[in-house]
Amino acid sequence: MAAYFHPRLQETRRVAGNRARRLLRLWPQTLFHLVAGGALLFLVGAGVSRIDGDRIGLVLRLLAAQPLTIAVAFAAFGFAMCRSSTLALLQELRLGWWGAAPVPQAATRRSLHLNAILLTAFGNVVVLFVLAGIVALSRRSTPWFVPLLTSASLGFWLGSGLGYLAVRRLGARTHAKVPQAHSSAALLPLRALDHPQLRNLPDWQRRETVRRWRSGGRTWQFLALGLLVPMGMPLLPLTGLLLLGIALIWYGLALRASEYTLVRATQLFAALPLPFDRFAAGTLRYPLFAWCCASVLGAGGLLLQSAKPWVAAGFIVAIGLGGLLSLCLSWRYRHRPHLARIRATAEVVLLLLLAYQFVVIVPLLAIALAARHYVVARSAV
Repeated sequence: MAAYFHPRLQETRRVAGNRARRLLRLWPQTLFHLVAGGALLFLVGAGVSRIDGDRIGLVLRLLAAQPLTIAVAFAAFGFAMCRSSTLALLQELRLGWWGAAPVPQAATRRSLHLNAILLTAFGNVVVLFVLAGIVALSRRSTPWFVPLLTSASLGFWLGSGLGYLAVRRLGARTHAKVPQAHSSAALLPLRALDHPQLRNLPDWQRRETVRRWRSGGRTWQFLALGLLVPMGMPLLPLTGLLLLGIALIWYGLALRASEYTLVRATQLFAALPLPFDRFAAGTLRYPLFAWCCASVLGAGGLLLQSAKPWVAAGFIVAIGLGGLLSLCLSWRYRHRPHLARIRATAEVVLLLLLAYQFVVIVPLLAIALAARHYVVARSAV
């Protein structure tokens, strides 16, 4: 009897069981991590408890008065999230080593459907907990909670459904019929980015970034940026806001493309005795170049909006530390890239919460985390 779902789900369950047994076997290390995580959560809880929920609630009450805007924004986010996750899983099941397995198409379709539902439900629960946390921190009435949660949830599920249907429609087409609507050729040659011994790695990262940019890989973020632009904004601040938004969107795209290339290069060089230090140096150059470009554009955009110079400097440091932490996590989890994204998101959120009360120690903590991940990545096989 054929399995109802794809065998990859069974594989994922067994891998999780093996990791749980490994954590129990290495109980001293697990206990240390639990104690360290508990201490970090205590610091985060101390910082969160001092947040004025009424101020945030005032902003959310104004947003709740525009349910259509909230629904459209969450629909765009849900569409991008579900489409990206479902497309990645579909490509893995078709082009990965599972592609040669005689798995019925119905089982694959049900697995994709289950993945989309669980991912959307998890995102909706996160939104619920965030809004409920703000309610718990507020001392005044919160009539905005139910309308805002309803608008966000409806938009989120609608966008996720459209994203899933878009992937299903794309998956139904044969590979030969998919048009090549973009090019990865760079506009200007940048020989200074080439590594002396691994000169193709930075060029690969750059081409992947260009390919994703030209194929509209961040269209939903530009739509969200358009919703943030207020009506009647003066030309100079408007230009600054657009520069800041474009810098952040492009920088995020460049980091994601660089990390994807890093993972693919790791798979390509799996049988070669390539030293990690040389590999890290070869994959660092383009993200460093992307940080310089985003810093110039973003800082210029902030200054055009009459921001203080120290705000622009803080922006440069913040995106630099965020990119460094994300890159070090990609090096560490280069064999399991999904863990790098999950941990990067969790650690960035924790650092942002700590920055609300302990902004001085956050850069030091970010550097310490990045150094720790690099050391572990250097010692990993």
